[in-house]
Amino acid sequence: MKFAVIALLGLATTEAITLWSTNGHMMYTEDEGADNTLLQLGDMPDKATEYFLAGEHGQLGAREYERVVPARFAADSDDIFMRSMIANYAMEEKTDDGVPSAHFWMNESITRAAAREVLETHKNLHGDKLNTYLDTYFGKAWGHFDVNRTGMIEVIKMPQFMRFLASDQYMSLQ
Repeated sequence: MKFAVIALLGLATTEAITLWSTNGHMMYTEDEGADNTLLQLGDMPDKATEYFLAGEHGQLGAREYERVVPARFAADSDDIFMRSMIANYAMEEKTDDGVPSAHFWMNESITRAAAREVLETHKNLHGDKLNTYLDTYFGKAWGHFDVNRTGMIEVIKMPQFMRFLASDQYMSLQ
């Protein structure tokens, strides 16, 4: 019976098994002669991805960075919440050439800052109540969305994240 279960799971194969993260990092490989251990993100051989921060928009330097909000969020008739997240908070991934890629991400500290604003404006939480709320619920919400523990969440997931954090799935984010 054990052999049948292993065969059904696809573990009784002679081919190599490799698991990849959503960011394209190899997380695990099972092959003859391989270490066969789960790799942590810190062990990844790939170079660290670099990002443009929202505050770098309009700064002069070796290369001026201009944040371009995707067209589907750029007009006043579009999703104002997403435009705010992209324009004011998100990090834009750099390409290998160091130019903006139009792929936007949020790390934990940036998301916490955005959550403070959302909870203040939409749930009327301020001061100690806001701090206590974030200390109590933010970690759980972050863990729920950062399931691969990459330390990053795509900006497009922010409406779901904020509704989950606020425990209000019908909260209007306009």
